[in-house]
Amino acid sequence: MAAAPDVLYVSYNGIAEPLVESQVLAYLRKLAGYGFRFTLLTFERRPPADADALRRRLADEGIRWHWLRSVSGFGPLTSLLDVARGLSRVRQLHRQQGFSLVHARSFLPALIAQRFKRRHGVPYLNDLRGFWIDEKVYRGRLRENGAVYRIAKRLETQVLRDSDYIVSLSERGLRTLDSWGAWRGEPPPSATIPTCVDLDRFVPDAADTTGAAPVFGYVGSLSEEYLPEEIFAWFAAALVAFPAARLHLVTRSEPAPLQAALARHRIPAERVRLLALPPARVPAEIRQFDAALSFIRPHLAKFASCPTKVGEYLACGVPVVSNRDIGDLDTLLADGAAGCLVDDFGDAARARSFEQLAALWRDPQLKTRCRALAERHFSLARGSERYALAYRRILGTAP
Repeated sequence: MAAAPDVLYVSYNGIAEPLVESQVLAYLRKLAGYGFRFTLLTFERRPPADADALRRRLADEGIRWHWLRSVSGFGPLTSLLDVARGLSRVRQLHRQQGFSLVHARSFLPALIAQRFKRRHGVPYLNDLRGFWIDEKVYRGRLRENGAVYRIAKRLETQVLRDSDYIVSLSERGLRTLDSWGAWRGEPPPSATIPTCVDLDRFVPDAADTTGAAPVFGYVGSLSEEYLPEEIFAWFAAALVAFPAARLHLVTRSEPAPLQAALARHRIPAERVRLLALPPARVPAEIRQFDAALSFIRPHLAKFASCPTKVGEYLACGVPVVSNRDIGDLDTLLADGAAGCLVDDFGDAARARSFEQLAALWRDPQLKTRCRALAERHFSLARGSERYALAYRRILGTAP
């Protein structure tokens, strides 16, 4: 019987970040069942708490965990220093483990994997997680068309061309890659695997509780790119359409700026709950929502994104209110069966969304449809199966 292939998974996110639990470790646990062994390398902004205990727990789950202290955050040169240090550690681990494949989550890990492949011949899966360089422009950390941007885009093209497989969070992301003209000849094989959800944890509430006091909800960061001002403006208008409505914000963002924004929009404090919950308690909170919000500032960088919260909302049977031009959400929510899209953030668009929600709440099949959409598009089991197929295709063992 052939030995299980050793896969190195490189994540630029720290082990304690919630998305690593839901979007890295959850997959690795599933993929171990397909006959792969994993070494996980993370970059940490600060030393992890209880690292030894966590390493033992992950080892019990069949995941060998190593970490590097990240120095990024002080400009592009520090990012390149992280790449150099990461490449050195990957070579060290390879001497110990002998990797068959590298799974690179996002651009800097993919740059490490590309350099490693050129020296050692180990193939890599380029898991895009969005357009990393354009995300830096989006967040004001890089000047578009400046010298650093142009150099970074050339590196990005090299990494894309050398990839053995590409995974995008959205079909729109793959189409955008094709429009860039990065390929010479045939592009590498690719697949769309969105941010998937553990459908055993995120389940609908059996009761149908929507009534005169609907609960609107939001989960995740409320930094500027997630448009907190637009969320509060939307809810302030919702209080006119639904006078008894409440807003639940599940976020680790600092409460003081949020409370100040609520005051600017004249939203009574008693109508809003600010909750900083551990991941284990988030599904139960989502089940209390009657509709959930996902507003993101549009940009080219967001064509390749897929908000994790959307799959979690739908899996709990909750309809979604989203703005347009975010990944594949325009397609997923286009028919209005599991939520609604706002064309802009004006009064007329808000009023239409309230009308659409009121009609959806009258439909007894709403939760069933939302859940069915999550099962079709955001299933962790199906996403893991597609990653396993990608691994096998790279290794030449796909049926």
